[in-house]
Amino acid sequence: MLLARDRSTAIHSRNVSKYAMTIGTALGLDSNDMKELYVAALLHDCGKVALPDKLLKTPRSYTRWEKQMVQQHVVIAKKLLVNLGFSNKILDGIYYHHERYDGMGYVEGLKGDSIPLFARIIAIADVFDALTSKRPYRDPLSIQQAIHLLKESKGQFDEELLGIFLRYINKSYVDTIKSN
Repeated sequence: MLLARDRSTAIHSRNVSKYAMTIGTALGLDSNDMKELYVAALLHDCGKVALPDKLLKTPRSYTRWEKQMVQQHVVIAKKLLVNLGFSNKILDGIYYHHERYDGMGYVEGLKGDSIPLFARIIAIADVFDALTSKRPYRDPLSIQQAIHLLKESKGQFDEELLGIFLRYINKSYVDTIKSN
């Protein structure tokens, strides 16, 4: 679905799923949770299929209205997937992946451990891949720049999960993820 519409979003989703699996493995999640985490990460941006290409590919910062439109992708995704038999863990991972640990995220403004685990994992993987990938509005950041920004994003992420993720990040690891 994503690949047919937007190759870069499909590649991003694949990368996010691989980064998320790294965190899940380090946490010792069981095989069922790992499968569900993979699906949630792979589908985390599927709601973007309902947004116009012009909006998704804009080469500048979003206006306030455009930002509100893009933020609806998680609501759209949940509406698309809720009746397809996906577990609540998968749906929650997708719906809440833009919440922030400090409560300043969206859609519900959840805070801390009230944010579902899958969403906290996907949030880290999502931001890291977004930072290290080319976007319509900027070139990719280096791994070191992305790590610095993640560390400086106080309150955005679950610090324990971020620490786990950062233990695995190096150039060869990222190159492997992005090349497969």
